[in-house]
Amino acid sequence: MMVFGCRGTATTLDPDDVPAADRGTAIGDAGAVDATDLGAAPPDTSTTPDAPTTPDAPAPTDTPVTPDQPPPVDVPAPMDSGFDAGTPTDRGVPIDTGFDAGPPVDAGTPVDAGPRDVVRNDIGPLTAGIGEGLSPDARPELRVTCGGAVPPSPVVTAGAADRYVLRGRVVTPTGVLSPGEVFVTGGTITCVAASCAARTGYAGATVIQTGGVIAPGMVDTHNHPQYNFLPPWPPPRRFTRSDQWQGVPEYQAFTEVLRTNENLNNNTCAMVKWGELRALIAGTTTIQGAPNLNCVTRTLARNIESGNDFGGVDTHRPNTLGVSTISTSDAMTLRADTASGALTAYILHLGEGIDEPARREFDMLVARDLVIPSMVIIHGTALGVPEFGQLGAAHARLVWSPRSNIILYGRTTNVGLALDAGMTVALAPDWSPSGGPNLLSELRYGRYVSQQAMGGRLTSRDLVEMVTSRAATAVDRPQVGSLVEGRYADLMVVPDRGCDAYDTLIDAPTADVRLVMLAGRPVYGDAAMMGALPDAARARCEPVAVCGQAKTFCVALPPSSSYILIQQTLADIEAQLRVFTTPYPLVPLCP
Repeated sequence: MMVFGCRGTATTLDPDDVPAADRGTAIGDAGAVDATDLGAAPPDTSTTPDAPTTPDAPAPTDTPVTPDQPPPVDVPAPMDSGFDAGTPTDRGVPIDTGFDAGPPVDAGTPVDAGPRDVVRNDIGPLTAGIGEGLSPDARPELRVTCGGAVPPSPVVTAGAADRYVLRGRVVTPTGVLSPGEVFVTGGTITCVAASCAARTGYAGATVIQTGGVIAPGMVDTHNHPQYNFLPPWPPPRRFTRSDQWQGVPEYQAFTEVLRTNENLNNNTCAMVKWGELRALIAGTTTIQGAPNLNCVTRTLARNIESGNDFGGVDTHRPNTLGVSTISTSDAMTLRADTASGALTAYILHLGEGIDEPARREFDMLVARDLVIPSMVIIHGTALGVPEFGQLGAAHARLVWSPRSNIILYGRTTNVGLALDAGMTVALAPDWSPSGGPNLLSELRYGRYVSQQAMGGRLTSRDLVEMVTSRAATAVDRPQVGSLVEGRYADLMVVPDRGCDAYDTLIDAPTADVRLVMLAGRPVYGDAAMMGALPDAARARCEPVAVCGQAKTFCVALPPSSSYILIQQTLADIEAQLRVFTTPYPLVPLCP
């Protein structure tokens, strides 16, 4: 039987089984967020073939990181007590639906298990990974400028509510248009060029002088959104593979609130929606890992596994429970479906760890003859040259979550080996308990790992493409991830502070995201800009304060008899969560 699900539960860990490490206080929040809700119109379901356009300006040379931007420090920010983790409650026996398992226990202060590098001889050799000694903590949120440039304020000339012309520096697959335009009609990108004035419908469109860098909405290729109402989890020690931390009492206590409430009063919907809202507010418009629920899908972020969000193309299957759950008959089906085209992305957690037992999961994959083109490997931290060589030869893909790896295992995947083998590599946060708070933050962490452990191999452009065009390729969703004519009109805008466009995107604090558009609909942005849009574009929008900045979120859709829960506002979603917990803030760090 083929098993699909979320983070599974492993056997209980003997406390003496792993080296110890005290991560310390969890990453915190420097500013509260007012509650509201985020929504998106039903995505445009038309699909057009790849038709990259040639920009009217050459791609700039990637510039080095500005000197006023320090590397991450090993001093985490204090947790905002107003958004601390919900206290485990005595709500009865937890409901286990496959997301997690194990008895609930009291979640208290993180255990100080001693120094990180205690040498042990009972866990076997540590076989792989890079980045030993890197800080797991988030770098401070900084607004980086070049030459003191102040970004221009956006200017809106209201016109049609279903047609938009966005002007600014435009990030395209072949470089940066400076200046450039993106013309959006309905849910589709109609033109990307220095000027789109000759296109039908241009006259009378709403024009937004963004004063910013316009980029594709980011594609999060690996997450567990239903967990992202939880704060970061401070592990009691370092582990060598994933089945260890999933079984410790501290993790069971931390996730008790999810297990207890996930099947009560549509609480799973509220959990997932909060995770998708936290992604959207940071410019992520497509996300992996959300359950395909009517209350969520087609409402907030696009869901990679949901064919409903991609014109009915349903060729994606996730498996977070591991290769051992794939039977011989399952493997035959996977191979046959890959050969026929019915399966183009089998998204599998594999080799998450740094020891030989974690690496042997690849041997299990080989034994099932599943080193195949549809394979999308999540983590692969335990893999080395032979394994990546085989995966690259098969045109398999890899998703890299460096911060989560460093936090849990003290090392991360050697993505340089995967790139050497010709693999497409995407970057993703994993989830808020042990990963970055959002994809923008993970971008900064990926650059830090590249600088400190990879000799700077990944340029800023490489990293941005690992969350846009390469990410879309990795999970075979070509309709997103690129500003190209005919693609879905999912995009984001950050203020243009005069730096290299790719550095500008990586350095943009979450609170500075100026506009997010999903399926041609503005769903989040600066309050002044959103307020100047046509009335029809602002239906059911709500104010929200982000790090002291006035923003607007458009979450709830018009009333629907079929999907009542899509009418929820951000305030509704937060209120539902607060019945049983205090949700982790939408923006956990402020500049």
